[in-house]
Amino acid sequence: KGYGNYIKNLRIRNQDVRRSLGVQDAAIEFLRFPIKNDSVMYAAFLLRQGMTAPKMIPLFEESQLKRISKSDFYTTKKLTNLIWKPIEAELQDIRNIYFAPDGELYNIAIELLPAWEGDGWVSDERNFYRLSSTRELALTKDKDKIKSASVYGGLRYDADEQVLINDNKKYPAKRDFEVSSIADSLNLRSGVEELPATKTEAVDIDKTLAQVKVANLLYTDTLGTEASFKALSGQRRNLLHIATHGFYWTEREAKLMDHLGFLSLNNSDRPRYVEDKAMTRSGLLFAGANHALKGKALPEGVDDGILTAKEISALDLRGLDMVVLSACQTGLGEISGDGVFGLQRGFKKAGANTLLMSLWKVDDKATQMLMTQFYANLTSGKSKFESLREAQRYVREYETEVTESEFYNQTAYQQYKSERNNEEALQSESAVRKMKIKPYASPRYWAAFILLDAVN
Repeated sequence: KGYGNYIKNLRIRNQDVRRSLGVQDAAIEFLRFPIKNDSVMYAAFLLRQGMTAPKMIPLFEESQLKRISKSDFYTTKKLTNLIWKPIEAELQDIRNIYFAPDGELYNIAIELLPAWEGDGWVSDERNFYRLSSTRELALTKDKDKIKSASVYGGLRYDADEQVLINDNKKYPAKRDFEVSSIADSLNLRSGVEELPATKTEAVDIDKTLAQVKVANLLYTDTLGTEASFKALSGQRRNLLHIATHGFYWTEREAKLMDHLGFLSLNNSDRPRYVEDKAMTRSGLLFAGANHALKGKALPEGVDDGILTAKEISALDLRGLDMVVLSACQTGLGEISGDGVFGLQRGFKKAGANTLLMSLWKVDDKATQMLMTQFYANLTSGKSKFESLREAQRYVREYETEVTESEFYNQTAYQQYKSERNNEEALQSESAVRKMKIKPYASPRYWAAFILLDAVN
């Protein structure tokens, strides 16, 4: 059956995708291609029920995209007008949009941009499903209920060297390849600090899964080693949650470092090695990672706590319905004509179905809130898509009460001082007056997380 599904999935045509669409559904494949004057054009192929062929809609030149400041992506309609406005006429009666990005759109949460009309967000009125390819709509997949999970969080990055040695003995692994993964990026040279909120996050998720009888293995503190993660290969876990530090750096950034030997991979430009090289520049950190990050040597054959996307790609994670990467920049990677060479590529090659990942550095506390709410939604029977959307809304609208003094000290104190003459007296009064605020209303707290291939 598995072989039959594999062969069938290789033969999918646009007609198969069209047949999978409902009357309120639209499938969109974004693409980019070179045009005259060394420019690059972005366009969209749109397919709806009843169409005999996809419709091509020109969008914008890449130079137009690059002229928009990243700070304006989620606070103005500039990017919305480039990407969604030209397609608006085709989406009047559409409720569900299934899209596959290309180029720079891989690294932008285009499903969470400001609405093209009025206030709010494009996702307020329509459901935007991000796909690795629109053929996902027509794929034959086994739909298994989540029965087992592994959760990582609250990891001890300064774990003793002996812990790493013992875990390599505890989890003996068959190694079909050897990849040194001592990362020494500019932002990791001095090691990393622990993330206190990730332990709360992991423990809360563990309790939530236990309530619905999911057999879960919880890895915190010094238990969450790279060796323990690799030991999951072949175990057919249904759900994997990893709350830790993630990293990604470009080839240009890597060249600024003087001893990243593991990036060389024979210095070949052949396609296979280009992908391999790119996938060693993104990864996840596990317990004990600071030994390698600070340049300390470990015994030969001992996993250093730095798991690269290339190493993940060689694992057997078939049966993994969803992997949640509650870490920074886990959705980034090197963009090519064949997708993003990064963590999402690694997990997909290993056999994962759906990925929840981030596009930028995320706030520890806001992420803990979002993930806890996501699992509460998921275990109550909501779909992955609904669970994330409602969790993001929860964080966005979350209110807390603070004194005026606390508010000004934390967010706008300098402006507060400049606008008032009797500063000390007013500060004294504001120390007791209470006000309600939404501390995580900004998209930077909740829009980083995107869900890939959550259609089944």
